Amino acid sequence: MSAGSQCASSHSMSSQNRGSQSAGSINVAALMLAAGQSKRFNGIKQLAKVNGQPMLLHTLTQLTEHGDLTRELCEFNLVLGANAARILPYVPDYVSPCIFPQWQQGMGATIAFGVQKANSESSHLLVTLADQVAITREQVTTMLHHCAANPENIIAARYKGILGAPVIFPRTYFSLLSELDADTGARKILQQYSASVVAIDLPNAQFDIDTQLELQQWHQSMGQDQKN
Repeated sequence: MSAGSQCASSHSMSSQNRGSQSAGSINVAALMLAAGQSKRFNGIKQLAKVNGQPMLLHTLTQLTEHGDLTRELCEFNLVLGANAARILPYVPDYVSPCIFPQWQQGMGATIAFGVQKANSESSHLLVTLADQVAITREQVTTMLHHCAANPENIIAARYKGILGAPVIFPRTYFSLLSELDADTGARKILQQYSASVVAIDLPNAQFDIDTQLELQQWHQSMGQDQKN
């Protein structure tokens, strides 16, 4: 794949998988953010070993249950940036990698880039983070069910009283997402439209790995050997 800004068509969902089967009439596209350089991590965080796998693959495997979740989605895009050439070989074929050349602009700009790649037929966008290592397919499915029941609302994870990713945005918010810039992320949208947010308590969402120490502490809390 060339280091351009387009999603790799060879990783697109088949037409049989397009559309949400278990989530009513909603049509959810997924977007995982994995474009950052992770300066605080002091290494390529996306490839750091988690439970014997590169972090990116671990997160995708757990979140999608080895890709099975994609049957409930119209597509699953993965935004890469820093170290994309090193990371691409580990991307499973059930997601579509997109390379954001201006990844240095931060998370907000990365989201804006990613939302523009969303399937034109999608009604909602699920935004997830590659370093949220504890999110499970069951938890995401719960969020999809809430989305089907409240299609006009934003569905956001809540942990320690904070709203954040994973979060599902209706298409009516896509234009706002596409205008994000710098490193503010989508949290300001959640704050501005808090009355329209359905919050799902998700303690596992608090585990987003930013440093080597946090990864070590998470392994220890899980009873895992970080050298595995």
